[in-house]
Amino acid sequence: MSERFLFDQHYRLEYGVIAGLDEAGRGPVAGPLVACAIVMHDDFDNEILNDSKKLTDRVRRQLKPVIESSARQISVGVVSSEEIDRNRMAWAVRTSFRRAMAPLIKHTDMFLVDGNSVSGLDVPVRFLVRGDSKSLSIAAASVIAKVTRDDMMVEAHRIYPQYGFDRHKGYGTAEHLKVIREIGPCPAHRMSFAPLSRWYQTGQMSLFPLKLPDTGKAAEQRAARFYRNLDFTVLERNWFSSSGEIDLILKKNDTVYFVEVKSSLTGREKQALQKIDAAKLARIRNAAEEWMTATGYAGECTLEAILVTADSAERIPLH
Repeated sequence: MSERFLFDQHYRLEYGVIAGLDEAGRGPVAGPLVACAIVMHDDFDNEILNDSKKLTDRVRRQLKPVIESSARQISVGVVSSEEIDRNRMAWAVRTSFRRAMAPLIKHTDMFLVDGNSVSGLDVPVRFLVRGDSKSLSIAAASVIAKVTRDDMMVEAHRIYPQYGFDRHKGYGTAEHLKVIREIGPCPAHRMSFAPLSRWYQTGQMSLFPLKLPDTGKAAEQRAARFYRNLDFTVLERNWFSSSGEIDLILKKNDTVYFVEVKSSLTGREKQALQKIDAAKLARIRNAAEEWMTATGYAGECTLEAILVTADSAERIPLH
């Protein structure tokens, strides 16, 4: 048994169900802050799993599915660069923790959190300096948080390829700062962080011509890739009718799927799904009927939603 496993067992015996929590992204000059809270099965052990900073990207990505398959619950809390600029880092850390903790609170007796004390969490919590090297649960959270944030920076690179976010993940490398000096910042940057706060003292992103990323379109792109990996054929994207828009129209075998895409990068999945109310569902049905009439399709069909979060996609039937 690993020392980190035995460390967690001590806390399980003392408190009951424990969750590890860690964050990634305090230091970069661009991109979000991402926290992860995770409850592992009591018998999970892994000798390789450690503080994510001590692991290579390849090893972290190898461990991620191992962690996910061995976890009882995983939750991610994201705070955007805009929120960080507006409220500063102490607020951002506390908020990312709260967002990650919220889905686990009812079933967790103690949160083990890496680092120094953070006020205002209002849950049972133990802060552990270098906790990601001591606790297996915190180490698991650190890996999920790191890989999730890295993937978000790769997505940012697709929108703003000139900055090289896929390489430095938003950290203030010489290469990164040189590009900012040459072309200015983009909406992914943290204007409150040095040296940007010195270079652009107003902090006004409106001074720069780059457009804000369309998070809805990004979610639709991720959803389309998700379905293609499941051997669906994408027939239409953003199909408009007099009743409204259908985000995705797909086909697999002999069935057509009309799909409403919802995204939640803040851990507020319930609120995202609540937007599909009875009126919205009726509009989707009417739009689907218009598509069937326009194309002459008379076969099997079904309605569903897909919830795209920072690190997953979940299909949800609509009735």
